[in-house]
Amino acid sequence: MNFLKRFPVYPVLFGMYPVLALLATNIVEVDIPVILRPIILTTLFSIFILIISRFIFGDIHKAALVTTIFLILFFTYGHVYQLVESIEIFGINIGRHRYLAPVYAGIGAIAIGVVLLKVKNYVIATKAMNIVGGFLVVLPILQILSFNLRIALGNSAISELPGNIPSSDLQSPTELPDIYYIVLDTYTRADALQREFNFDNSTFLNELKELGFYVADCSRSNYSYTQATIAAALNMEYLPDLRDELEYLSLDMDDIWVLIKQSLVRRKLQEVGYKTVAFDTGYEWSQIRDADYYYGVGSNPFSLNAVTPFEALLLKGTAVLFLTDSQSLFFQEHFKSVNFPHAEFVQRQLFILDRLNEIPVIVHPTFTFAHILIPHVPYVFDPQGNIREDPGYYGGDLAGPMNEKYLLQGYMGEIQFINSRILEIVKDLLENSHVPPIIIIHGDHGLRDENRLQILNAYFLPNAEYDAFYPNISPVNSFRVVFDTFFGTDYGLLVDESFMGDDTSHPIPEYSPDCWSNSGEKP
Repeated sequence: MNFLKRFPVYPVLFGMYPVLALLATNIVEVDIPVILRPIILTTLFSIFILIISRFIFGDIHKAALVTTIFLILFFTYGHVYQLVESIEIFGINIGRHRYLAPVYAGIGAIAIGVVLLKVKNYVIATKAMNIVGGFLVVLPILQILSFNLRIALGNSAISELPGNIPSSDLQSPTELPDIYYIVLDTYTRADALQREFNFDNSTFLNELKELGFYVADCSRSNYSYTQATIAAALNMEYLPDLRDELEYLSLDMDDIWVLIKQSLVRRKLQEVGYKTVAFDTGYEWSQIRDADYYYGVGSNPFSLNAVTPFEALLLKGTAVLFLTDSQSLFFQEHFKSVNFPHAEFVQRQLFILDRLNEIPVIVHPTFTFAHILIPHVPYVFDPQGNIREDPGYYGGDLAGPMNEKYLLQGYMGEIQFINSRILEIVKDLLENSHVPPIIIIHGDHGLRDENRLQILNAYFLPNAEYDAFYPNISPVNSFRVVFDTFFGTDYGLLVDESFMGDDTSHPIPEYSPDCWSNSGEKP
């Protein structure tokens, strides 16, 4: 306790807090090692400011208070700027650095003046601030530890997962076909693309059909968000039944990812000799790290190369934003990776696309799960696959487009790009597979509003055995049909229903008059 009085460690703790808080907020989407470089740099930065302040003010306790004021202002500047960026007062847009920076400088000067003139006992202040700093860093650390504990408990519970659909075991055909389950995040159905965006996607769909695919023209996702749709598809059940299974494992719906990583489909296929293939998606919940073949780009947290997306997001909340927004060519060049923080995202998506057509060389029968975040935001690919440099496509909230014009152009560009890549991949898979494969390609959900549930859904089955398929088949029934057709099971079909969020009591009706309703009757 005496140490808390004698030495001010809280400036370092205040410097660490933004990094830890950002990690806690995004823990589902990033790996913990991503903070290693920023936590070291912010610690060194805090110590450097403390040393300078000590030199100026001559007292370590005064210097610590001044340093903390500086750090608070430094790490909040970007957040405040983004809050006021579009606010106008008397016709003047106050969201400009030329207005905000002087205000921040004035607040800093006043705060430092108050500290130097009003604080009487710096030793007591040091003790109090050390305690405050300790609480600050403990809170996000507890969130991070809690998440990892849930991951550990979920992984340990996986071995207890029962088969949740009573049926006979899968019967192995003479030759096991490779099975590809490819999810294209946010890929909307053709009629929705035509209706809302005036985009004709028939060329792509016709090419799929010419290759032997069945395209379910009226398909909808079972849920409006990714985890639920994929979990339902890979476990061939709706959320209420999956909730029962999670409760059996002493888990809840926040742990639905367990039923993605160790799905019923995966477990059933492994029983008959399949090897699982998976990729680093960038999202912890969809990364099947224990797959027999797990492909990851890999990264070095201590690398001196480009700023990571996590670091870019951190920097955008700080006073570094003042420099990243500068029109100076010098700053534009040196902060290029901050203004375009999606290099790692681009690398990961291209890596998955480049590796998919190599899977047929694996000697074992394979079940491949590929969650591809195209045409999901950020809209970084143009129709030819070139990287867009205009931040209007990805500089908005949550890496979204700045306005409707950018949304339309960005989303359509990504649709065209992924169309071309998927056709290349499919042709390679069909040409290089010793046994004709099974391929399922669908969107996890649509883009927005009434199109949110309308998705691309296409199937390739050997010998074109499509008698059991129909225009409005939904992902929850995909593997039911595959297993019944090729592996001799008797799962049968569920009623195709779609829900917004977790509300499973009110199915959403089909909006398109040209498609079947979820009751199976024409509207």
